[in-house]
Amino acid sequence: MPVRLQDIARELNLSAMTVSRVLNRPEGTYIAKETEERVLKAAAEMGYSPNRHARALATGRTLTIAVWISHLQSSAYTQIAKCCREEIEGAGLQASISALHWHFSAAEHHRQFDHSVDGILAVDPPEAAILSSLLGETTLQTIPRVNLGSGRDVEWGGDYVRVDLCEGTRAAIQNLAEAGCRRIAYSVPYGVHVPGAGNYDAYVEAMGVAGLMPEPIVHHQWDMPSVRSDVIAHIQEFGAPDGLYCHNDEFAIAAFRALRDINLRVPGDVLLIGCEGNEFMEYFDPPLSTISMPIQKMCRTAWRLLENRLENAQAPAEQIILPHQFLQRDSSHPNPDH
Repeated sequence: MPVRLQDIARELNLSAMTVSRVLNRPEGTYIAKETEERVLKAAAEMGYSPNRHARALATGRTLTIAVWISHLQSSAYTQIAKCCREEIEGAGLQASISALHWHFSAAEHHRQFDHSVDGILAVDPPEAAILSSLLGETTLQTIPRVNLGSGRDVEWGGDYVRVDLCEGTRAAIQNLAEAGCRRIAYSVPYGVHVPGAGNYDAYVEAMGVAGLMPEPIVHHQWDMPSVRSDVIAHIQEFGAPDGLYCHNDEFAIAAFRALRDINLRVPGDVLLIGCEGNEFMEYFDPPLSTISMPIQKMCRTAWRLLENRLENAQAPAEQIILPHQFLQRDSSHPNPDH
């Protein structure tokens, strides 16, 4: 049975109002330090957990921030969730992480999402029309939100901070072309291989600048075994490209394994670059190049924007774009002994 304020008050021979003042901290409250320490110690020992819904009704604040995020199988997204949680908890608030999948129905999203929050950090959400149909206009208009990630926020007039991975894609293709690659394939998820998808547009544009023909390897399944099989099948049918750019680092790791499976060397036969900045890329032999996101800075900046929005709902929107970092390692260097 959940521990209540009254249980703590009875244990300490205090009034329930005194205990509530310690645990809920209404403005202008003074509590003697000794009393505060006794209440906090007892609450911890008894396993007290506040009823956020009741607190929301009483104060209008839940002291909880939602983190909307999908693709948690990606190490980059897992790191983003971790950094967002650290920023929120570092401010003394509670993080509620919702692993949303944007193809779910509206009913499924309403079951997933806890609406009793003060604000939202939304990681690479879909466009506004899709969000509205899934979660409703009330949620979107009444709860302060900051978007963050690598997605495009062209339609979002509110606060956002993102990393421009389109520029990173252009840098990767330019690097491979300047290294002498004449066939540069792009390992890309199905649905992101079409005009209008930011990284794909950047890939096609960069290939055009280099005078090369695009060569997408499209993955209908996004798991690493499927990517590994797709890369092998593509090479068996069309021969090996001399450069391979991957939509994310998990794809790059799977492609690296695929190339080894068919006795192709990296970088001797194929130059390879991933994207997102997975820390494990550095530990391969050879170390794998990647386009890195400054995840900690992005999350810290997004939390600052949301704090500002919670304090001043009428403040002008802030829209910040952070630069990528190209971590060139041996996998994309034609002479790894440079």
